[in-house]
Amino acid sequence: MNDKDRFARHLVLGVDAKGYSGHDAVGQDELQKTLLGLLDRAALAAGLDRSRWTCQYQGDCEFSLVPQDQPEPRIVDDFMRELDAALDRHNHSRLPEFRLRLRAAAHFGVAYPSDTGFAGQAAVVAARLLNSDELKAALEETPDADLALVLSDRVFTDIVANRHVSTRPSDFLRVGLELRDYTGAAWIRLFRRSRPTAPDPAAPQARDGGAPRSTADAPAAEPLRAQVQNTFHGPVEAGVIGINLGGGNLR
Repeated sequence: MNDKDRFARHLVLGVDAKGYSGHDAVGQDELQKTLLGLLDRAALAAGLDRSRWTCQYQGDCEFSLVPQDQPEPRIVDDFMRELDAALDRHNHSRLPEFRLRLRAAAHFGVAYPSDTGFAGQAAVVAARLLNSDELKAALEETPDADLALVLSDRVFTDIVANRHVSTRPSDFLRVGLELRDYTGAAWIRLFRRSRPTAPDPAAPQARDGGAPRSTADAPAAEPLRAQVQNTFHGPVEAGVIGINLGGGNLR
């Protein structure tokens, strides 16, 4: 089979584990098994057939050519969401230093199986994105995220910007990359555990564009006082009438 017959375009997906080299041989073996299990479960939950992906393994890293009949939005959206959920379950109750944290990258273009791996520029670009300093730094600097995804500008524009997924463009951060085989924009999404809390509706609100006042700045409220009005008809003897005027319950 010559190159013309093998020519194909694919979504190339790369997934890599953070800190793999810091494990001993037994730890690396366990991590590889865990990674493959997480990827399989995420694909199954997303309705994808991973048995038909063409995969290349490099220790803690997997590169895959996704078949053209498995929709790219399903990979970028459903699969990544399920992978994050599988990571969350795996890392539950683990100490921070023992959490499994992943980086992922996706690019679309010419890529096809070759004798010792993949041929085609798309596979090269996906590898560059996956190993970019910007993606590594984004995950390193976000301790409450266990998954960081980077998309090439083409994948982001075709899939995310054109609303073929449930994620919003604002969920991604644009970065400029100058790599050996890729120069241009890329888009990073961090799957964070915590979310910004909504403002407390009971908190004092800002007026006229000023900063909100704290409750300590607010004037003290006047104590509530019970107001009692008695109307007497006829003679009254001066005695104790049993009414509490100290602001408590009236009995």
